Order: sequence, then structure tokens, then C-alpha cells
Amino acid sequence: MMARMIGGPLLMLGMLLCASPNVFSQGVREGLFFGVGLDGDRLTEQRLMAVRDATGIAPSLVVIFQQWPGPDTPDAGRFPLTSVQAIGQADALACVTWEPMFLVQGGERAIAADAILGGGYDDYLRLWARAARDYGQPVLVRFAHEMNLARYHWGSDAEGYGPESPARYRAMFRYVVERFREEGADNVFFVFCPNSESVPHPQWDGATWNTASAYYPGDDVVDILGVDGYNWGTTQTLAEHGWESRFSSFADIMRPMFDELRGLNAEKPIVVFEMSSVVQGGDKDAWIRAAVEDMMVWGISGFAWFEVDKENDWRLATGVNPDLADWLRERVQRHARTLLE
Repeated sequence: MMARMIGGPLLMLGMLLCASPNVFSQGVREGLFFGVGLDGDRLTEQRLMAVRDATGIAPSLVVIFQQWPGPDTPDAGRFPLTSVQAIGQADALACVTWEPMFLVQGGERAIAADAILGGGYDDYLRLWARAARDYGQPVLVRFAHEMNLARYHWGSDAEGYGPESPARYRAMFRYVVERFREEGADNVFFVFCPNSESVPHPQWDGATWNTASAYYPGDDVVDILGVDGYNWGTTQTLAEHGWESRFSSFADIMRPMFDELRGLNAEKPIVVFEMSSVVQGGDKDAWIRAAVEDMMVWGISGFAWFEVDKENDWRLATGVNPDLADWLRERVQRHARTLLE
């Protein structure tokens, strides 16, 4: 799929893949690949082994999250070499969700687009790109994900999130990719990853500007398409959370955005980089099985399960039948590195 060369390690990998379709333990091209999304600053092999034991499946993609440096955190946001190395040693591909925001007085603040586009973060971008380049193995970068959610308002404050946001986002995305190319970081692959539902919504809220297509920065700077979506079940109430959730199928949650992404580009791989379901309000086990079948039919490459006990217990093994892991293993026999072919 990828036209560019990224050096010796991946070239050797490609030769192995061509020579033997069973170079990975469970096959390469069949079914989906399985990954996990994890929180925390530094991952270790021990934690990844614990995740494998908890899910019953060895993930071939690990999604992590990182913010940029700010006035109160000047040393934050360095290329996460320790975590990325641990992921690689576990025979998985790393995906860094790279969030252009920082913490100040306990709150999150999005970095202004003008500060990025005006060169104020060039030293940081170039340092990060060089560190990624020198790591020498493929890394996915999910820059400023879920841009169609007001919760993030990348490039502005909350009040500035509006009709100008898509153009601002496109410019930031392209600017970042250009800095990486100038540093020769050809082993970094960029992901465009909206949320499954736009908030505010183009139809229901009249925010016609807030579509994934409007934010898309172009085929020449995007390697992989992604989408995030969660089944909140009946955990959210209007009185307590400001909105009321219901148990929804994977297809209801994901299909509209999948179709929009496929309309942007018919060839680029599509990955679900964040997904999970709660148990409240329905049958989580059946939800997962139906989701996997849908992804296989639609041609999705793979998915990363959000393996975190956060505002809800999103972990895979919570509230499912004991045989789910065996059922899944039969269907997640690809490796995430096949994205790079």
C-alpha cells in the first residue's frame, strides 16, 4: 500500500512477507489484526504481557497517547522511545496519538494554530521527528485525533471552534507532515482519525462545516484512515452527564463514518483505532462478535480495543463469555504491520 521506502528494517520485513505468508505466528493476510489502546506515560514489556494475559490475545498494534510540552511541562512530549521500544520488543506496531495540547494548572489547553504554523514549535517538531527517524522502525502517528469533536477544538480555544476549524486543522496537519519529511522521518506514517460522530452534528445541530471530509488534509499527507467509536450503553443520563446514551450496535455507531472515509479514498486502509463497549444495557459479548463480523465484511484492516478502566470499565474481558478470546483469535490473524505493505 505504501509507495515510499523507509529503510532497511521495513525493506527486510517486506522481503520476508513476500517469501513466506506465515512469517507471523498466526498468518498475515487473513482476517483482521487486533490491537489495544492503553493509557499511561511509559509502557513496559511486563505491562504488555499483562494485557496479553487479560485479553487472551497478543496485540499487534498498541495505541498510546502523548501531549506536547507547555509552560508548566517543558520536558513533556519527547518522542516516547521507551514505550515504543517495549511495543516493538513485544512484536507489535506502535501508534502514538499525538495531541497538540498541554496541561496548565491542571487543565488541558489546545495549542494555537498560529503558534504551530508560525514556527513556534518547529524545534520541538524537528527534535521529535529526528528521534522517530533514528528509532528506525515503523511508527504510526495519529496527529490531533477526533478533530470533529468540540471537546478537542485543535488549534484554538473552545470558543474558537467553528466554521474556521477545518481549514485550521488541514493547515496544521500538512505543516507537521512537512517538517517530518524535511527531517527524513520516512518511517513515520500519519493517520487521519475522526470520531465516529461529529459533535456538533452537521445535520442535527446545523453545524454543516463539521464533517470529516472538511478536515481531510489530502491524500499526499495521509497514509492510513481511522475512526474512533464507543458503545456507551445506558451509562450516560441527561441529568448527570448532559446526554442520554443507549446500547447501540457497532454498525449504527461506525457505518456512517466508515462510508465517509471510504468516500475520501477508496484504497487507503481503514483502522478502528479506538473502540469498546460497556455491559450496561445489552449483550457486550454479542456486540463484539457482531462488530468483528461487520469489520471483516466491510474490509476494515483491524481494530484497537480501548483496554482501560476509566469513566467506564472498557476492558475487553469484562462481562463476556469465557470462549470469546478463542473465537477472536480465529479472526484476528493479521499483523498490524501489513498496513505498511
